[in-house]
Amino acid sequence: MKSTTTRILLFTGILIPAVFWISTYIAAKIYGNYSHLRDTISDLGAIGVPSETLMNFSAWTCVVLSIGFLIGLVNGCRQLKINKAPLIGVLGYSIMFAWAAAFHAGNSMHDKSGPVLLLILLGPLLSLFLWRGKELKTPRMLSLLSLIIMLSILLRVILSDTFNYNYAGLIQRFVHFGWSIWFISLSLTFLTLLNKSSNIKADR
Repeated sequence: MKSTTTRILLFTGILIPAVFWISTYIAAKIYGNYSHLRDTISDLGAIGVPSETLMNFSAWTCVVLSIGFLIGLVNGCRQLKINKAPLIGVLGYSIMFAWAAAFHAGNSMHDKSGPVLLLILLGPLLSLFLWRGKELKTPRMLSLLSLIIMLSILLRVILSDTFNYNYAGLIQRFVHFGWSIWFISLSLTFLTLLNKSSNIKADR
């Protein structure tokens, strides 16, 4: 694959969070009487609600972009000789969003994708141990930050039912904020490293 194509695919790591958060904001306006603290993002794409079509389009867009991002990362890892195992987190994201797009809230299958979150968490966790070297120090730190933020989903188990009801949307958004940080850090890191690698080759 050409380096230019790889760079374009890597850029989608920045585009995916932008599409997700912008569409969430717009969908909330369409939905009406929506609380970002109380209501979940699944509510915006639930069967029959005014924002269902927008969120469905957004979810499939994110799936397509994430597949492109994954391909770009695989090529980047191959060129830079970096372990590919942490990319399982991006694959998990693609599966989770494809599931949500196929089975909207209100469908009995919608909540069955919960275990896929473990794949997303596994991505930044593995990068902490498998991506070594000074040039990968910043992405390792951001991976740790991303992992800690996403693990806030455990608050659902620890906190009271009243808190979970009033702040379910906020807790869920921490998970989405976590993978957003990770995707952006991956995109910027790989783009930077590939540019440096290209410059070094050009100077030889």
